[in-house]
Amino acid sequence: MSRAIFVIGQSHVAAIRSAAKTRREADPDRPRTRVIHTMEERYAPELVGEGDGMRFSLALEEAIRDQIARHDPVRASVSGGNVHNGFALIRHPRPFDFQLSAEAGLPFDPAAEPITEAMMRAALESALDRDRARLREIARIMGPGVIQIESPPPLADDGRIAALADGYFRERGIATLGVAPAPLRYKMWRLHSRIVADTCTELGLRYLPVPPETQDERGFLLPELAGDATHGNEAYGEAIIRALEAM
Repeated sequence: MSRAIFVIGQSHVAAIRSAAKTRREADPDRPRTRVIHTMEERYAPELVGEGDGMRFSLALEEAIRDQIARHDPVRASVSGGNVHNGFALIRHPRPFDFQLSAEAGLPFDPAAEPITEAMMRAALESALDRDRARLREIARIMGPGVIQIESPPPLADDGRIAALADGYFRERGIATLGVAPAPLRYKMWRLHSRIVADTCTELGLRYLPVPPETQDERGFLLPELAGDATHGNEAYGEAIIRALEAM
């Protein structure tokens, strides 16, 4: 691919930014990958308004349009992507589980309180208002053809998650409550991905699943690609850039 790449997002852009920096230092003449982290202070407040009227700030919209006008890049997004972790990274005081349709063979915890997939989906959707607003703005400003990239798969290893958990999860008691079971975390990620993919279809955005080479045989993130408990590292960011180049 001879075109530059432009990626917008929040915390998940860090891995891509790091990989892009390494690429630029190794080969300055290679097409650049540029990123915008929408929550940087220069763009604050990221979103203005409420409900369906939420919009990106003028500073942020101008920065996005400037990147597109100057570089005519492949346009991509890693916006959002962590809501499912808020629901199911930490073991719940009242354990729950659900069956995920269309994906056979996923374990169900018989000791957990059973809930329906519809109930879990409704809970996730209610927490995704801000992420949906971001996607609406990305579609409005960046135009058709924008690629929304699936969020990183969960890690399988509970101990590694506990060790890598950032302040958000530590403050919420991951050390005492423990990490939620891996099958539940995987199902939450998959359900979250379905909701985001459906939103992309509604908005005319393209949806790119994570590169298969970043996952183990069960679908979990390869340990060597973890930046912390919920994000990929530079090597993961490199895999995302390669996937965009291959499209």
